[in-house]
Amino acid sequence: MTNEHEPLLVLSRRRALGAIVAGTGAVLLAACGPGPPAAAPTPTTVPATQPLASTPAAGVTSATAAQPLASAPAAATTAAAAAPAANPTAQRRPGGMLRSGVVGDPPSLEGHLFAGNNFETVNLVFDQLTNYDANFVPQPMLAESWDVGADYKQIKLNLRKGVQWHSGRDFTSDDVKYNIMRAQDPKVGAGQFANQARWFTSIDTPDKYTAILNSDQPRPLVFDFFEYFNIVDKDTVDGPNAKTTTVGTGPFTFVEWIPGDHLTFNKNPNYWQTGRPYVDNLRMAITKDAQAMVAQLEGGTVDMARSPALIDYNRLKSDAAYQAVNHPNPGTYFVLAFNTLNPPFDNKNVRQAFNYAFDRQRFVDTATYGAAIPYSLMWLPGSPAYEASRSNAYPFDLEKARSILEAAGVTQLEMAWLLTTSTEGNIASQMYQADLATLGVKMNIQVLETAAWLDQVNNRKYVGGYWSPASYGQLSPGTTFGGTKAWDPFNNNEGFKSDTYAQLVAAAGTEVDPVKQKQIYSQLNDLVLDESFVVVVASSPQIMMTTAKVHGLLPTYHASFAFTDTWLDA
Repeated sequence: MTNEHEPLLVLSRRRALGAIVAGTGAVLLAACGPGPPAAAPTPTTVPATQPLASTPAAGVTSATAAQPLASAPAAATTAAAAAPAANPTAQRRPGGMLRSGVVGDPPSLEGHLFAGNNFETVNLVFDQLTNYDANFVPQPMLAESWDVGADYKQIKLNLRKGVQWHSGRDFTSDDVKYNIMRAQDPKVGAGQFANQARWFTSIDTPDKYTAILNSDQPRPLVFDFFEYFNIVDKDTVDGPNAKTTTVGTGPFTFVEWIPGDHLTFNKNPNYWQTGRPYVDNLRMAITKDAQAMVAQLEGGTVDMARSPALIDYNRLKSDAAYQAVNHPNPGTYFVLAFNTLNPPFDNKNVRQAFNYAFDRQRFVDTATYGAAIPYSLMWLPGSPAYEASRSNAYPFDLEKARSILEAAGVTQLEMAWLLTTSTEGNIASQMYQADLATLGVKMNIQVLETAAWLDQVNNRKYVGGYWSPASYGQLSPGTTFGGTKAWDPFNNNEGFKSDTYAQLVAAAGTEVDPVKQKQIYSQLNDLVLDESFVVVVASSPQIMMTTAKVHGLLPTYHASFAFTDTWLDA
């Protein structure tokens, strides 16, 4: 869950999601941190795309597409066919093993659990129904085309024929219905997907390749749901080996997971994208920290390192032997959050004091070498929820924090503070700990493995607060609030309850008028800043450091990197 990265140009979200790794040069969006800029290789310019829309591609029928995630522009109201990749396939070399380094084990093999870097590990075995292209237009994946009713209450999915599960079973409309119904079940614990799955009051399957989703409310954000929602195999997740294996329709098949050591995957020889993936195997070496991962990269035992420590990233980015791949639109950001079920964090004034007590600029300068952007809300210019007047609503002010705490009767406090292994998290927490100590607050920092952290936070077992990266900031604001565990109006990690908040989030997810949407977003911004149950502190850029032999690494709109088009030099 670590995120140390190169600075992003402040162009909001107008970034392409095309292939940004070409040749052996470092692909950089801007110079990083203190010290001289990289002398070589020359950074590649990433073209701009359209800003995010609030209601993508509704009321239309899509065309069939050969490949998802095209970088070619598409009409704003049509789910246009995705263009083939820009680089000729003939240049790509099939075969070989792609070796990657990751920090920490995945929390599980559960395809409906969204956590950390699962999209670059366990989730490689899955497909989604649709994926966004660079212009925030949904493109076909398992759904080959679709019809969306003018009122957004019915979505007819025409499924791709000939797709097989890794077990050899045919993929059908029954699988779509099963997945959405499964995510609705509270016993499954599908996290943020549960609320989105419950949008649909019924799902019709008139034939093997047609699924019709019905809702009693408009669902303009349905493609945001599809972007992240893996389609899992019912025979596997309901079977006796659900905890030790996983099956999907995706580009790679699961081979094994040796906790603390590695994950391995093989190429799916029957993948519906003919000829892909290019590599034969994937092996993820699991390390305890980012430094060990980079040591493996430099030692030649891995070809890629996800989120290397910034000190190593800055050292290696100018070396022609390596490539720095900066995700152009990750939508990730860092947050502090508090368990509002326990005093004194049941008092919003106390939470506001803790908001003022975090030094955002110092964190950005110290922990990210200037790579992140400090802000009090997760929106960048270009988002329909962005409001410049509220972007930095909580400047660092210890005296103001002290005054608020004294007025609330809090002069001495001891609290737990949870985080996972993370360079930024460690630095941020130590900074925060020192500043809070001047206010009479003793913060006890606890670094947990991801699974243990999720158990404590998702089940609100902690007493105090936590540090975490958060996601969905690149999607429609209604999805950000309604589709993540930190912000979930009904079952969030902080135990926060508010009828007003729940009503606003519901309205943000169903309103189709852009003017009314912006009014709702403004009200949500005010409430979030006032209640401060989740405290946004800065953006969280995402990078991948690779050796020069790696080509065709593609960023996705679900804030990760895809390996379907990746190939290796001999």
